Amino acid sequence: MNGSIVALITPFKNNKIDFKELDRLCSLHLEKNTDGLLLLGTTAEAEALSDDEKVSVVKFIYERVYKKIDIMVGIISNITEEAVRLAGLFDDFDVNCFLAINPYYNKTNTSGLLKHFTYIADHIRKPLVIYNVPKRTSMNIPIDVVSALSYHRNIVGIKEASGDFLYQLQIANFINDDFKLYSGDDSTMLLSLYLGASGVINVIGNAFPSDIRKIIQLFKTNDSLCKEMFYRLFNLIRIMYAEVSPIGIKYVMYLLGYNTLEYRRPLDKPSNYLKRLLENEMYILLENE
Repeated sequence: MNGSIVALITPFKNNKIDFKELDRLCSLHLEKNTDGLLLLGTTAEAEALSDDEKVSVVKFIYERVYKKIDIMVGIISNITEEAVRLAGLFDDFDVNCFLAINPYYNKTNTSGLLKHFTYIADHIRKPLVIYNVPKRTSMNIPIDVVSALSYHRNIVGIKEASGDFLYQLQIANFINDDFKLYSGDDSTMLLSLYLGASGVINVIGNAFPSDIRKIIQLFKTNDSLCKEMFYRLFNLIRIMYAEVSPIGIKYVMYLLGYNTLEYRRPLDKPSNYLKRLLENEMYILLENE
């Protein structure tokens, strides 16, 4: 998977998945030629979805976008065997790859982390992208673990969301045709591209799919315009993460006319302060289009 890979939000209505609105989101990404979708990630509030809901979301989107948009599916769990079990829920769908996180809460040591990802990769039927996101797990995947995992035949990349420039610089040393770097942090996507990232797994692309795809395309052809487009969105990205994601992006989508102002507990609607900040920034962006 390459290019703009949007971590898709999950719309709800009366605490149930709103498939009518999910269909609108699929239509948006088909129309804007989004390269890929990450389903059941953090942005999708996947931890708050039942197994049946997870399958229904993947099935619905798969039937809408298969062979038009690439699909990555999150198998997010801090239990190794549970991640494998989750992958098995999607055996009926020819998705491109899975995404697995390093354990949170029950943090492990280096050897345990190596065994965690290796076991998952050995027991799933599609390629695996490992996910480094210390803001959620309170630990980085050690550099030597990433190096070792990069040789595994079924591990094809890392989604890197630490925001740590030095860490990414070291990770870039392992990037090749068989192990790719994916930006996992909207605010540092340009850095990742400079270091050779094959794609940007992003949140802001829910609202501005064409812009993110264009930024990635322009990176190799028009550096100055690429930066100009990125910095046009940068303040919104910064504000959007003032409260835990996906609270901000779902409110942004609401401002764009989507029915996305419902969250699954423990998430809640944004504070009035964040609403005003987002409203003001969106007004500036849309007025200057």
